[in-house]
Amino acid sequence: MAQRLIDLTIAILASIVSFLLSWPYFRDFEYWAESHAMWMVYFVVGFLLAVYVFYVLLRITRTLFEHDALDRTDTAAAAARNESGADAKRDTGGRS
Repeated sequence: MAQRLIDLTIAILASIVSFLLSWPYFRDFEYWAESHAMWMVYFVVGFLLAVYVFYVLLRITRTLFEHDALDRTDTAAAAARNESGADAKRDTGGRS
């Protein structure tokens, strides 16, 4: 539960940064439409979509790293089993 809260917080902060970077003030309000209400709807919907996208990106990235760690563990365990089997064959001269 704590990890989800951290992901959500990071997603919200990243979305705020994206929101501030897209604010028309930095472009001298060149792109303001006639209806300021539509711009507010545009920014609110865009902000919510950005939070969702960042949140999903963080969850997927974590899942990929977890799968990589599991794969490395399985590979190391398989290598250890194969190595111990090779030692046994060397000790017996390859006889079963």
